[in-house]
Amino acid sequence: MKRVFLSLLLGTALLCQAAAQNTPLRHHEWRLGWGDMLFETLAFHQEGSRQYNTHNSDFGYTGHIFLEYRYHLNRVVSLGIQTDFEGIFWNETPVDMYRQPTGPSVPIRNYDLSILPTVRLNCLNTDWVRLYGGFAAGLLMAFDNAKNMELAPAFNITVLGVQVGKGPWSGSLELGPMISLRNANAIYMFGSRLISVSVNYSW
Repeated sequence: MKRVFLSLLLGTALLCQAAAQNTPLRHHEWRLGWGDMLFETLAFHQEGSRQYNTHNSDFGYTGHIFLEYRYHLNRVVSLGIQTDFEGIFWNETPVDMYRQPTGPSVPIRNYDLSILPTVRLNCLNTDWVRLYGGFAAGLLMAFDNAKNMELAPAFNITVLGVQVGKGPWSGSLELGPMISLRNANAIYMFGSRLISVSVNYSW
């Protein structure tokens, strides 16, 4: 039974690869996408931000907005550069010991901008469907409206990516974490952008 299953699996893979060989290789690709901010929404929210002398409210999140250029060396390996941007917003109000406001609210605006060289490996490449994994490593710039800025290494691991589409236009769904930290006390992302989607154009 195992031999039959392996034979069918190998035969299917060979047929898919053979079909893909008949499709011209598009070397260039642009991707525009959006990813979740699960880590940020858990780390920055109203109930989790209560301090003795301030009250934070009206939280807002942009999600991860990313743009990537990718060059396909062949049907298996491609290299690229990706820019990822996110924003986290809230209002901070000074309060007394009874949680009553003692002054006007101040808008807090935090932004993260990451620049990540990327590598992607296709494990299945057909006319309509491509399955892949990938890795990216680069630099995160964290800044806010108080003119503070910090730098930290950033990583993105694509555990599984699915790209669907025939011709120049396609769509992608990716699963995998984005991580950025300098040390245990300076964590900017940890398990962020676990799910992301993108629209792709290749030529």
